[in-house]
Amino acid sequence: MPTTESRVRERWFCAWCYAWTELGTDPGLISRSWYETVDMRWEWADMPGPPVGVSHAYGYFGTTLCGMEQEGIVPSPYPWFPDWDEACSGCREAAVVIDGRWPVDDRGEKRERIRPVPPLGADWPPF
Repeated sequence: MPTTESRVRERWFCAWCYAWTELGTDPGLISRSWYETVDMRWEWADMPGPPVGVSHAYGYFGTTLCGMEQEGIVPSPYPWFPDWDEACSGCREAAVVIDGRWPVDDRGEKRERIRPVPPLGADWPPF
Protein backbone atom coordinates (compact mmCIF):
# COMPACT_ATOMS: atom_id res chain seq x y z
CA MET A 1 0.00 0.00 0.00
CA PRO A 2 1.64 3.29 -1.07
CA THR A 3 1.81 5.99 1.59
CA THR A 4 2.24 9.76 1.63
CA GLU A 5 4.46 9.74 4.74
CA SER A 6 7.91 11.06 3.87
CA ARG A 7 9.78 8.49 6.01
CA VAL A 8 7.85 5.52 4.59
CA ARG A 9 7.84 4.45 0.96
CA GLU A 10 5.41 1.52 1.16
CA ARG A 11 3.48 -0.48 3.75
CA TRP A 12 2.80 -4.18 3.33
CA PHE A 13 0.09 -5.92 5.34
CA CYS A 14 -0.37 -9.65 5.81
CA ALA A 15 -4.00 -10.55 5.17
CA TRP A 16 -3.60 -13.70 7.28
CA CYS A 17 -2.07 -12.42 10.54
CA TYR A 18 -2.34 -8.64 9.99
CA ALA A 19 1.34 -8.04 10.66
CA TRP A 20 2.78 -5.07 8.81
CA THR A 21 6.10 -4.12 7.29
CA GLU A 22 7.19 -0.64 6.27
CA LEU A 23 9.79 0.04 3.62
CA GLY A 24 11.57 3.31 4.26
CA THR A 25 12.68 5.83 1.70
CA ASP A 26 16.27 4.82 2.50
CA PRO A 27 17.18 1.42 1.02
CA GLY A 28 17.31 -1.24 3.69
CA LEU A 29 15.25 0.69 6.25
CA ILE A 30 12.58 -1.75 7.43
CA SER A 31 10.35 -1.85 10.45
CA ARG A 32 7.92 -4.56 11.45
CA SER A 33 5.08 -4.80 13.88
CA TRP A 34 5.57 -6.63 17.14
CA TYR A 35 3.04 -8.78 18.90
CA GLU A 36 0.26 -6.98 20.73
CA THR A 37 -2.42 -8.72 22.77
CA VAL A 38 -6.00 -8.74 21.45
CA ASP A 39 -7.03 -5.95 23.81
CA MET A 40 -4.11 -3.69 22.77
CA ARG A 41 -3.83 -4.26 19.04
CA TRP A 42 -6.81 -2.69 17.30
CA GLU A 43 -8.08 0.82 16.67
CA TRP A 44 -11.74 1.69 16.86
CA ALA A 45 -13.13 2.01 13.32
CA ASP A 46 -14.37 5.52 12.59
CA MET A 47 -17.00 5.60 9.89
CA PRO A 48 -19.77 7.85 8.67
CA GLY A 49 -23.10 6.69 10.06
CA PRO A 50 -21.83 3.77 12.16
CA PRO A 51 -24.33 1.25 13.46
CA VAL A 52 -25.74 2.54 16.73
CA GLY A 53 -24.60 0.67 19.81
CA VAL A 54 -21.89 -1.42 18.07
CA SER A 55 -18.16 -0.67 18.03
CA HIS A 56 -16.03 -2.15 15.26
CA ALA A 57 -12.29 -2.73 15.08
CA TYR A 58 -10.47 -1.24 12.11
CA GLY A 59 -8.78 -3.83 9.91
CA TYR A 60 -6.89 -2.42 6.92
CA PHE A 61 -7.74 -0.92 3.55
CA GLY A 62 -10.94 0.78 4.72
CA THR A 63 -12.64 -2.25 6.24
CA THR A 64 -13.57 -3.37 9.71
CA LEU A 65 -12.05 -6.48 11.20
CA CYS A 66 -15.33 -8.34 10.63
CA GLY A 67 -15.17 -7.43 6.93
CA MET A 68 -17.62 -4.52 6.70
CA GLU A 69 -16.74 -2.27 3.79
CA GLN A 70 -18.04 1.26 3.55
CA GLU A 71 -16.60 4.40 2.02
CA GLY A 72 -14.94 6.53 4.67
CA ILE A 73 -13.95 3.84 7.20
CA VAL A 74 -10.69 4.94 8.82
CA PRO A 75 -8.85 4.07 12.04
CA SER A 76 -9.66 6.41 14.90
CA PRO A 77 -7.02 7.53 17.40
CA TYR A 78 -8.82 5.46 20.04
CA PRO A 79 -8.28 1.79 20.91
CA TRP A 80 -10.93 -0.86 20.37
CA PHE A 81 -11.42 -3.41 23.12
CA PRO A 82 -13.01 -6.80 22.37
CA ASP A 83 -14.35 -7.16 25.90
CA TRP A 84 -16.64 -4.13 25.61
CA ASP A 85 -20.32 -5.01 25.76
CA GLU A 86 -20.93 -3.11 22.50
CA ALA A 87 -17.96 -4.69 20.65
CA CYS A 88 -18.97 -6.31 17.36
CA SER A 89 -19.00 -10.07 17.84
CA GLY A 90 -17.60 -10.61 14.31
CA CYS A 91 -14.69 -8.28 15.02
CA ARG A 92 -14.12 -10.03 18.35
CA GLU A 93 -14.04 -13.47 16.69
CA ALA A 94 -11.67 -12.26 13.96
CA ALA A 95 -9.35 -10.67 16.56
CA VAL A 96 -9.14 -13.95 18.49
CA VAL A 97 -8.42 -15.96 15.32
CA ILE A 98 -5.74 -13.50 14.17
CA ASP A 99 -4.17 -13.52 17.64
CA GLY A 100 -3.92 -17.30 17.48
CA ARG A 101 -1.92 -17.07 14.25
CA TRP A 102 1.02 -15.27 15.88
CA PRO A 103 3.78 -17.77 16.75
CA VAL A 104 4.13 -18.17 20.50
CA ASP A 105 7.90 -17.67 20.21
CA ASP A 106 7.34 -14.22 18.69
CA ARG A 107 5.20 -12.97 21.56
CA GLY A 108 6.42 -11.08 24.58
CA GLU A 109 6.90 -7.68 26.10
CA LYS A 110 7.64 -5.44 23.10
CA ARG A 111 10.03 -7.94 21.54
CA GLU A 112 12.79 -6.31 19.58
CA ARG A 113 12.03 -6.04 15.91
CA ILE A 114 14.45 -7.96 13.75
CA ARG A 115 15.81 -6.31 10.65
CA PRO A 116 16.64 -8.91 8.03
CA VAL A 117 19.92 -8.63 6.17
CA PRO A 118 19.36 -8.02 2.44
CA PRO A 119 21.05 -10.36 -0.03
CA LEU A 120 24.34 -9.05 -1.45
CA GLY A 121 23.69 -6.53 -4.19
CA ALA A 122 19.98 -6.17 -3.44
CA ASP A 123 18.36 -2.78 -2.87
CA TRP A 124 15.53 -4.22 -0.72
CA PRO A 125 15.17 -7.44 1.21
CA PRO A 126 12.90 -10.10 -0.26
CA PHE A 127 9.53 -10.82 1.30
